[in-house]
Amino acid sequence: METFKAYKLTFDVQVESTVQLNEHQGSAIRGAFYHTLRRMYCMNPKAKSCSDCSLSNVCTVAFLTSTMDPGSDRGRDIPRPYTIQPPLPGSGHPKTLPDRRTVYEYGPGERFTFGLTFYDKAIQVFPYLLLAVYEMGRGGLGRRSHRENGRWFRGRIRLLSARCENPLSGQSQEVLNTGTNMARIPDIPITHRQVMALPVPEGDLLIRFLTPTRLTYSVDFKKRVVRPDGFTFRRFFQRLADRLDYLGKYFSDGGPDWGDFRVLLDAADEVQVVENRLRWADVWSYSSRKQALSPIGGILGEVVLRAEDWSPFWPWLVWGQFTHVGKDAVKGNGVYEAVSR
Repeated sequence: METFKAYKLTFDVQVESTVQLNEHQGSAIRGAFYHTLRRMYCMNPKAKSCSDCSLSNVCTVAFLTSTMDPGSDRGRDIPRPYTIQPPLPGSGHPKTLPDRRTVYEYGPGERFTFGLTFYDKAIQVFPYLLLAVYEMGRGGLGRRSHRENGRWFRGRIRLLSARCENPLSGQSQEVLNTGTNMARIPDIPITHRQVMALPVPEGDLLIRFLTPTRLTYSVDFKKRVVRPDGFTFRRFFQRLADRLDYLGKYFSDGGPDWGDFRVLLDAADEVQVVENRLRWADVWSYSSRKQALSPIGGILGEVVLRAEDWSPFWPWLVWGQFTHVGKDAVKGNGVYEAVSR
């Protein structure tokens, strides 16, 4: 984890034709990104999915969107080397559809911003990633909401600016000049040294979950989902530790050095929940691979925590703000911020 890096990209876009997104807008952005990558760079379009393709172990598309390891202890699928930071729930103009579902609409000329953070070794495929975001507006985003010449189309967007930002150093860097179409490899990563240099907070800590966060735990060898009234710091931290382990193992020089992890988990058990203002958000995502809806709902809101000493946990809580936590992080789930009270 000593050499682990994160590159935080921010994209400003302008709507060219009406865009309608579900409340959890990251799922649509990730879907548009995935389909654009396949359309532009897939070497074997006859394959139904990356998992069915014999070239997946040497393919940029598979590396970014369908990372696999048959020997992994969490199953064949492993975390992707990037996450989406979508517009937060409620962004856009709410509109009720005839089937009573609510979507959030952006009209022509309006602007919105979303982020994409990628990790360490993914810098090797940065040009593919950037061009896919640049091109995905042409393929359309969100629902097929408007009709032209007898056909239904998704809303179209135009990329206005793309920049890399490092909140820890305060640096910002343009990575694509849309006027000249000149791109630049980002060189202001968030590093482990910067994370370790941050002062450890004293007193209570507030964790604010900004997008649905789906945490799981095991009971009698069965997976359970953490509901608002079942939140504990240990369950949260254990899922964060798992994610950092996998990201470090597959995309850097290895995961964190936890020391005796059992001792750390015992310390996590001692962290108290002093205020719980969490709620549950039911969210569904359509999987083109499974041809079905999948639940990606999770907790939202705030929780205040109290510990005698935050130093064993603080670096990892900071990293989690850039890696997200829990399931479906690649779609924008699990965005949180940790601030001292």
